[in-house]
Amino acid sequence: MIPVYKGKNYFTSGLAFLKDPVQFTIDQGRELGDFYEIKTPFRKIFAATSPAVIKHVLVTNHRNYIKSPAYKELKLALGNGLITSEGDFWMRQRRLAQPAFYKKTLEDLFNKMVDYVVDACDELETETQFDLSQYMMKLTSDIALRSLFSFEDNADIEKMYDKIGETQAYIMDRTLFPYLRWFYHLNGRHRGFLKAKKDFDEMAYHFIDLHRKNENPPADFITMLLQAEDAETGERMNDVQVRDEAITIFAAGHETSSNALTWTYYLLSQHPEIVEKIRAEVDAVIGDRKPTFSEIMRLTYTKQVIDEGMRLYPPAYAVGREAAVDDEILGEKIPKKSIVFLSIAAAHRNEKIWDNPDDFNPDRFHPDKVKSIPKFAYMPFGAGPRMCIGNHFAYMEMQLLLAMMVRKFDFKYERDQPAKYETLVTLRPKDGMPFSVSNFSVGR
Repeated sequence: MIPVYKGKNYFTSGLAFLKDPVQFTIDQGRELGDFYEIKTPFRKIFAATSPAVIKHVLVTNHRNYIKSPAYKELKLALGNGLITSEGDFWMRQRRLAQPAFYKKTLEDLFNKMVDYVVDACDELETETQFDLSQYMMKLTSDIALRSLFSFEDNADIEKMYDKIGETQAYIMDRTLFPYLRWFYHLNGRHRGFLKAKKDFDEMAYHFIDLHRKNENPPADFITMLLQAEDAETGERMNDVQVRDEAITIFAAGHETSSNALTWTYYLLSQHPEIVEKIRAEVDAVIGDRKPTFSEIMRLTYTKQVIDEGMRLYPPAYAVGREAAVDDEILGEKIPKKSIVFLSIAAAHRNEKIWDNPDDFNPDRFHPDKVKSIPKFAYMPFGAGPRMCIGNHFAYMEMQLLLAMMVRKFDFKYERDQPAKYETLVTLRPKDGMPFSVSNFSVGR
């Protein structure tokens, strides 16, 4: 029998889990072990930080599991894209979308984003306090819309960013507080959501239509989706499918990069010696030139820093699955309809795997050491067949942004208390991340 978390009583144990699933699973993982049940009155919930359990659910027996109920809420905004779809339809969409993230395509996308990043660094105001989390969210949103979808008009970019943010906030509230869904229909929240969704749908379909009519469409993500052809059937995506995949890549992609970088800067603000190592690498590989794609890929220490930042603060902090059939994990019966909550955040701080797991130490990911990390112990982009399709794009973007900003600026965290997080769709800073920047001067 596996351990069972019962809390103070049968009815509040599930609330403790929902209130803060990250710290809850870190604490209970250290108390109860890698695999345990959370006692609730509604359905069986199992939590896991064990690489063996994660492998079982996401790889070995992945056909026995479907997306957890939270993903059904995401469908309200994202539609039937790669994050929310299942089965044969998902597999077909994955095959069609995969070429959009091959190396040659990534290099083309990099060439589109690098000038914008350099300009953004030039325009960043110094000596002024600002919310780094909001700044990074806006910056990565702009990069995604410009490089992936060829948005150029600033008003269109601003509108798409605002409307998708509004719908995500509503969906997260529906997920965390399902008993209030009826109230949202009375107080206007649901109508506001439908209006925001209608607005960004109209923009998405407008850009899809422009791409279809263009005899020489731009080499971006929408064009690749429109031209992708199923090798077996010769079918192509219709406008709805293209819309769903485009919105999914945008919503998931830019937010993941934004939060990962924000938390990384927060950690770096406490470790100036690591900042100096990044600068030394950037200076040796790039100097003061505009970087090339191959140079960014050679920033191995910079990538180590990003990996360690995502280990401590993984933007995608958990994966939820519902048992589609009765199953068995490590000798424990998993009844149909049970939820298996795979805590990526807790796996990343598993004391059985990581030495001093709460410390920020990029050397863990040194090329000579990274091979010794057990598989499924580190998975900021998920694992198995459904690993995030855009992980290489995200790394490219994050390495570019970190290198260019650290090369030029000193960053200072402007709050006396440690930063806190909130578990929304991703792991976001709670109440913002106040920072100031000043120009870095060599030799000072």
